[in-house]
Amino acid sequence: MQEPLVYLIPKWTELCITDFKEKSSRLSEVIEEGDRKVYNFETFVSETYHRLYDRQPNRLEDSAIKPENKIWIAIHQQMSELEVFQQFSNRLNGDEFLSGIGTTALCLAIVEMLPEPAEPLEDPEVIRKQLRGIFEALQGQTPSAGLMQRIQQLKQQGLETRLACEAYADSIGNAEIETAIITGIAKAEAEIQAIAESIATFSAGSNYSQETQLKIADKIQLAQRLHTSPKLQAIAELAGKKIAIAAKMQRSKVKEGRTEIIGVTTGNDLTRLLPCELVKLTEPALFPIFAQGYIERSLLQRELISREPLARGPIVICLDSSGSMQGQAEIWSKAIALALLSIAVSQKRHCRILHFTDVVERIDDFAGEIPDTNRVIDCIEKFYNGGSTSFTAALTGALASIQQHEQTKKADVILITDGLDTPSTQFIEQWQADRKKYEFSCYGLLITSVNLSNYESTIGKLCDRYVEIANLTEDSEVSTCLYSI
Repeated sequence: MQEPLVYLIPKWTELCITDFKEKSSRLSEVIEEGDRKVYNFETFVSETYHRLYDRQPNRLEDSAIKPENKIWIAIHQQMSELEVFQQFSNRLNGDEFLSGIGTTALCLAIVEMLPEPAEPLEDPEVIRKQLRGIFEALQGQTPSAGLMQRIQQLKQQGLETRLACEAYADSIGNAEIETAIITGIAKAEAEIQAIAESIATFSAGSNYSQETQLKIADKIQLAQRLHTSPKLQAIAELAGKKIAIAAKMQRSKVKEGRTEIIGVTTGNDLTRLLPCELVKLTEPALFPIFAQGYIERSLLQRELISREPLARGPIVICLDSSGSMQGQAEIWSKAIALALLSIAVSQKRHCRILHFTDVVERIDDFAGEIPDTNRVIDCIEKFYNGGSTSFTAALTGALASIQQHEQTKKADVILITDGLDTPSTQFIEQWQADRKKYEFSCYGLLITSVNLSNYESTIGKLCDRYVEIANLTEDSEVSTCLYSI
């Protein structure tokens, strides 16, 4: 049990922060750096977590707070006086994961603010324990001259140690502490927002509140992976925008055949009433008749039947993983893949993401439901840096996915590549026959800055439609082509 500095941490909260520290290498690094400057920094970290996690933190009585903890008294006092800290704490109360993320960012800012001590600070409590041990051993007896000298030395050492801690605290101004706290909170807010958006992105567009099924350990792992991977951060940021566009286009689609009029019945559904009943509302003399029919549910109205759209086959995304795709092309293509995965989830369709070079390197299958976030990241993060490109390998893998599903019709295959290939005439003819047999669509997204005239006939034979992308920042045609599938 840690010796309290300014706040007494409840047992459950102590277990929560201990668990977070064990799982978060980032927080462990912050603690290591802080302890190098001030010996009891780890306890301060726990107390900061307590203040963020618990709605009513337990502050010690002033008489119970040791004078050598002056630096922590000052920092905690500044936290209490800042409205921004109170608002931040109120938002994180009760959330183990967010409290840990907030604690990490806030304590990192505190570590960076703390100056290097001229001499390593020592804990006066260690000396006090030595003195207590001596007096307990004496059991009221008078100490010898030598022992008395030792006692006086320890008292002087304890005084000097305590005064050194207080002097260290006095060397830090309140303005410095306030700036560090505000900076830490700002960084924490940005990180929490980025994590929430990234979790949503890698969960096929589901929002953070729906991610309660993720364990704390999984969330910490996610946060650390995102923090250490600029590529994942870039993909998440771009994919979030693509997913929003895809969702908007999906909502704007005309939903045909959802209902059909099959006759006339009686009831009181105002949206289905026949004109002969609605006209009664225009004549005051007829309103009582209308009201009676409404109460008795005897008004004439259209009888409708719901006709759900036919089930659709899988969405299969073929991602070129050749070396020339490395960089912005990889980030862009995977952002598109995540947007398509979000569409698959919204339509409850199976989705296969297939990485290919001259062979199929990796296949990830996702059912038509919110996917496991870590599995999505594992899939999207992987890049094979291959030397060549084979459309035959990619499309053969796509066809296999379609064939293994009971519902094979109305599938969609998306080929994303910056490479060019000329499959055999036999393969092209078979592919065309399979497209007709299984009634699926194939789209090509070609990232290129060169003239493709020599390959247009090949691409045209493989795909129902293809789009050439010369500028990855101007891909509105992609949205029109894909996001309404």
